Parts: sequence; structure tokens; C-alpha cells
Amino acid sequence: MKRFTWITSEAPSDSFIHSVPELPRLVATFLWQRGFQTEAAVSAWLDLDYHRDLGDPWRYAAMKTAVDRIMTAIEDQQPVTVYGDYDVDGLSATAIMVESLQALGGQVDWYIPERLGEGYGLNVAAIESLAAAGTKLLITVDLGSTNVAEIQRAKELGMETIVIDHHHQPDHVPEAAAIINPVFTDSGYPFPHQCSTAVAFTVVRALLQATDDGKKLHRPLPPGWEKWLLDLVGLATVADMMPLRGENRLFVKFGLLVLRKTRRPGLRALVEVMGGELAEVDEYSIGFQLAPRINAAGRLNRPHVALKLLLTTNRQEARLLAAELQAINQDRQKLTELAVAEAFEQIQTQADQQAYVAFAPHWAPGIIGLVAGRLAERYWRPVLVMTEHRQSIIGSGRSIPGIDIMHIFDQQPEHFQRFGGHPGACGFTLVSVAARENFSAWFLAQVRLTLPAVTSTKPLQIDGRANIDDFTAETIDGLAACGPFGQDYGRPKFLLSDLVLTSIKAAGADGQHLRLTVRQRDAAAKLIGFRLGALAADLAIGQRIEAVVEASWNTWNGRREVQLKMIDLDLQP
Repeated sequence: MKRFTWITSEAPSDSFIHSVPELPRLVATFLWQRGFQTEAAVSAWLDLDYHRDLGDPWRYAAMKTAVDRIMTAIEDQQPVTVYGDYDVDGLSATAIMVESLQALGGQVDWYIPERLGEGYGLNVAAIESLAAAGTKLLITVDLGSTNVAEIQRAKELGMETIVIDHHHQPDHVPEAAAIINPVFTDSGYPFPHQCSTAVAFTVVRALLQATDDGKKLHRPLPPGWEKWLLDLVGLATVADMMPLRGENRLFVKFGLLVLRKTRRPGLRALVEVMGGELAEVDEYSIGFQLAPRINAAGRLNRPHVALKLLLTTNRQEARLLAAELQAINQDRQKLTELAVAEAFEQIQTQADQQAYVAFAPHWAPGIIGLVAGRLAERYWRPVLVMTEHRQSIIGSGRSIPGIDIMHIFDQQPEHFQRFGGHPGACGFTLVSVAARENFSAWFLAQVRLTLPAVTSTKPLQIDGRANIDDFTAETIDGLAACGPFGQDYGRPKFLLSDLVLTSIKAAGADGQHLRLTVRQRDAAAKLIGFRLGALAADLAIGQRIEAVVEASWNTWNGRREVQLKMIDLDLQP
């Protein structure tokens, strides 16, 4: 019955538990399991300080060059174009740079390529068009690190380029005026896991420091002005699945505080359209509600709608743009579900193997990354999904921990017209339509070398054992204070054993959810398992089970009660 491979760790030492007497046992256990095993480490993790914990922007080796060039462009009123990617990270980074340079008096415009017509990254046609329009300084965000030829062409046309990015470092680096990228080995920055929006925010912080909050440019801004940008930094950090460690935890924690009172009419309207409350927006709201709607615009070739929503100061325009994004996202959902169903059918005809490849010429290029993600999650294997567009094979890949897709691609780059991404996610275009089958066979062979054994189920890390009566109000509040949660720092999960079933119910419009009432000695509790409704038929009153749960508050109609959400369950002898 278990869907996951449960992984449990040793309980924390008694000495550690005694060193943090102010923490409930489950809170202390959780922090211990996540690597905070001294009183000092716990205190530093829980007591985030904006000024103390934010990195020094001048640690970037190229920061002074970038800031000086941007200041020159503002002072001389040189036309600047911010060229950004079409996903949440690229759009948010573009909005931050445009908004900040405008506030400092810059003459700035933006450019977002269309996924279908232009693809990811810089392209020569766009470069030539921008040069003809008078652009003197090109600032790329969330792209540019691999665009050697395009940046050379910009240089030939009299444009200088500043690259603000976080993607992998190629063998040949573009000859840009400055590259601000934390993953580059010579970046100088100690934290390599910033998303591009966070890198852009760091550049803005340096600009404000260099200009004394704009005073040196005769455009003074209030001290702390940049903090209002944190709504987009937090949004992008979650959406781009950055690990919630180091600065990223600060960006998300303070980003959520700003997002809940954002000045952006567009984000306010989008939260309203999705049926949420601004004051209750959290990591889940970003990852599963806000980000998909913003990403949908780029996926279906209308990224300008999302960027305008982030930048607008007009409430009426914001409502119209939010409604348009909602409609685009609904179209995206339909296309995704159809493609996922077809891809599942393809994989079911393949042998059980270390990786999978799916292809259909009619799948929309903008949704194949979502399909790859769903397949990788379902089968817990690396997956490539490809489609055909304008006589080219376009693909997207998702991987699992331990399999670096970009490292595999780097072994034979001759397969590609272009490729880029991260260890766990990539995008690519093959050299030709005819190359698809040979490329697929090569990729599967490379994964077999890296992953000789097939992993059948996804591992589920359990933080500790618990009893029903451990979940007191103090414990729930204490666990919440350990947040925000996200990539590489998931929500606390505890194992409840010796549970006797007293009620079983499939819930939801189509019975897709599972509601259980259980008894554990003298204590009773209600459990909810989202999308676990199919298990109801395999359970019976009086059976003994164990369940992995996440505990939180559930507020409904002004009432607050503990909610135990089942992640997985199994019958217990």
C-alpha cells in the first residue's frame, strides 16, 4: 500500500533535547534531523535577521563593473533594454530591473522573447532589432550565460551587455561587460543558489549603495525602498525551486511578509482571481497557484501579459490582465492533462528501465516541461519529453537526485543546437529532426551508466516518530516557526503508528481524497489524505495502520483546529 520508501533516522541525543528546553520535543527533533544540532545553530536558524543575514553584494567580482556601467547609462540617458526569460524567475527579474532603473531615472525598456518563435535565450534577430531601436546597454536576466555569439553580435552593433543569470557555466563564456552569476567559479559570491531574481535584487542593492539611495543620481529614494521588491524575490525563489537554505530562506520569509501587503495591483488582482486571501498567501500559494498562472503566459507564448501584470500600477488594467492570465492557465491545464495522459501510455509500453523518453509532434512546446515533471515524479526516473516545432525537435527534461542531466548533456554537446538548465531540469533543441532516435538511445545509455540499478519508488524522509497527543497548539506553532519550507527543506513529517481505524470516507466531488478517523490508545484524531481516495476500498474499520503526516493549523469559518495531512500510509500487523 505504501507509495514511498520510508526513510527514518536516529532520534536526537538526550543532551541536545535538554539544550533546547524551550522547544517542544517534535520541534527539537525536526531541527536536529535537518542538521541544526547545537543550541547556537538552532538559534541562528530560527532568528533570521534581514541586515545580518543578507549577503554583501560587492562579493561578486564583477559587481563594481556592472554598477559603474549602469550608473553611466543612467547619467548619460543611454537607452537600456532588459532582456528577460519568459518564466516566473525571468519575468520577476525583468520587473525588478525595469522598476529599479526607472526609479533611479534610467531610460529603460524591456524585451521578452516568445517561446515558440524565438526560444530560450538571446537571439541575433532580437539583438539586431534592439540595436536598430537605439539600445546602448543590454541587461540580460535569467539568460545570457551561454550566448557567446549573440553577445558578440551585440558588441559589433555598439551595445554593451551585462549578464545577470544563475544558469550553468559553459566552457566558453560570453565577452560581456560584466557577468553576475553565482554559479560561475570566478563569481566571488559565497552562496551559489540564488535564482536570477535574487541576483537582480542583489545588483539593485549594490546600485542603491553606490548611489546613496539614488541621491547621487538626483533621484533620492526612501531608505529601505528595495524591500518592496522582496515580493518578487520570494515569488521567484519558490517558483524556481531554489533550495531554502542560506539567503534563500531569508528571501522567502521576508518575501512572504511583503507579498501579503504588496503594492502591486497585478499580484493583488491575481490572488483575488484564484480565490485566495492576500493575508494568507504562503509557500504553497506561490508554488501551486500564483507561479503556475504566471508561468502559463510564457508557456502559451504570451509572456508580455504576465510581465505587464507585474509592472502595472493601474488597478483596472491589473484586473483585466489577471483575468487574462486565469484564462491562459485554464488552457494550459487542458493541454497538459491531454499530453500527460498520452505520455503515460507511451511509457507503459516501454520496458522497466532507468530513464524514459516520450515524444509526440503535436504537443505544445510550452507544456512539455510540466509533462516531464509529472512523469519523473510518477516513475522516479529521469525523463525527457520532446515535441516537433517548425522542423525542429524541442525537448525538456526532469531528473531525480543523483542524476545531473546537464552533466550528461555536456558529454556530447554535438547533439544539440542549444541546451541549458540545471542538474535536475533542462531544455534543449536537437540539431535535426532526424537525430531524435539516436539521441534518445544515447541518453538512455548514459543514464544506465550513471544509474545501473532501477529505483522503483521515491524516498520519503521521516523526521521522527510521534503520538497523536504530541500535536499540541504549542507544537504546531513551533513547527510553523521553523518555516518557510520548500526545496531541500520540506515540511516536517512524522510517523504515527498503532492507529486503529474507526471511520473511513472517500471525500471530494469525485472521491479523490481520503478522510480517516483513528484511535491511538486514549487519543483520537482525524486524518486527511489528498488524492488518496482510491485507498478507501482497501481499508476496513478496526484495521491497524501507520501513517506519515504533516501537522498544521486548518482555519475554517473562524475556527482553528489541528490538521494532520497524510502523505503516505500502510497496514500494520
